[in-house]
Amino acid sequence: MTRPMTAGAAASAGRYAWYVVILLTATQVVSYIDRFLPSLLLESIKHDLALTDLQVGLLMGPAFGLFYVFIGVPIGWLADRYSRRRILAIGISLWCTMTAAAGLARGFVPLFLTRMGVGLGEASVAPCSVSLISDYFPRERRAPPLSLFMAGTFLGAGTAFLFGGPLVHHIASLPSVHLPLLGDLRSWQLAFVVVGLPGFVLAALMFTIREPRRQDQARRELDADAAGHASLGAALRFMRKRWTAFGTLFIGSAAVVTMGSLSFWNVALFGRTWGWSVRDVGIATGVLFFVGGPIGTLAGIALTKRWIAQGRGGSVLSIAATYAERGSGFVVPSAVAKAGVVSLTRSLAGEWGKHGIRLNAIAPGPFPTEGAWSRLMPTPELQALFLGKVPLGRVGEHVELANLASFLLSDLAAYISGDLIYIDGAESVYNAGEFNALDSVSAEQWDQLAALRAKG
Repeated sequence: MTRPMTAGAAASAGRYAWYVVILLTATQVVSYIDRFLPSLLLESIKHDLALTDLQVGLLMGPAFGLFYVFIGVPIGWLADRYSRRRILAIGISLWCTMTAAAGLARGFVPLFLTRMGVGLGEASVAPCSVSLISDYFPRERRAPPLSLFMAGTFLGAGTAFLFGGPLVHHIASLPSVHLPLLGDLRSWQLAFVVVGLPGFVLAALMFTIREPRRQDQARRELDADAAGHASLGAALRFMRKRWTAFGTLFIGSAAVVTMGSLSFWNVALFGRTWGWSVRDVGIATGVLFFVGGPIGTLAGIALTKRWIAQGRGGSVLSIAATYAERGSGFVVPSAVAKAGVVSLTRSLAGEWGKHGIRLNAIAPGPFPTEGAWSRLMPTPELQALFLGKVPLGRVGEHVELANLASFLLSDLAAYISGDLIYIDGAESVYNAGEFNALDSVSAEQWDQLAALRAKG
């Protein structure tokens, strides 16, 4: 018979569980530092290795993302069956080795391979960490530790930019450093080595984690064995039965990742367009990550749970785009992200309506802004051509967008939920019509067309 745990033992177990959460959060932070580091070194890497923007994009995206995505499933399978702390220790050691090895790269291919290695190693963090936290905390007390762990993504990215930006700005002015056996290293190469090596301490600390007893493994509706292990096919069938919940998570995650990946180009964008230094871009971006990310993750989940328990409703309003549903050339990343926002809005409107929560999205048409509009429509001729496709013959005014948003968030729109509202002067309707181009036909040409129809 198992003896009941004393109050002192329970408190000690609680403190140790939070130690594990903090350690795993630190792992998440370090992984995001290593992930965002290349974006700070982008211009130096491009210059020294004579790379194109396309090659840099491949280093930032596919090189890391392909392994990270496809290896995540088998690592999750391993985490269900084997020591999660050992998997984490191996993963951390691998990505830290690859990060440091990037400092020795002398060309595109070696650097590409090291980024693949970073993705492979970092793919171990989420499945193992979420599994461990779920086993250390019962379901009713699981939200705070998971929120802290997820806040590590923003803390890591914020640390990389806020502290890495000034550091990279400083070492960029340093001469090459000669290291025994490694030869001469440029400043960006030295940064990879310096950031990669300390992670091995974190890998060693993984062995201070005690493997908890596994709990909450789905068995009732999952074709699993006595230990709670299931095949990939059984897991997919389980997810298919709950396609709305998993679909919402997939789409939301895809939208977040798509939009977040744009920050990889912050240094290049602000440097090339407005002449910002890597230090200035790092500080500005880091502050935004630090302030917005952790506060939103931690406070958002806590307040949502409290308000739902109190029966308080709410309204969530997102900004999409007119091309979110139909797509458009030249805006593929934005179109993918905005489509995710629309799907997320409609899915959650159906799921959260029972809690009195309304979700809607606005699809603005042409509303000029100083940045995007001046780059996309740099000449009066292009602006005139564009306005020719808007039946109202003008662009939108920002106060009109604000009025619509105020209405949708107010009690006057209490029965509107799950909708995408267009505000584009009928631009999308006009350009979707097959015969709308006939508005350019003159009165004389209409008469000619009428005469042709009369002849049969």
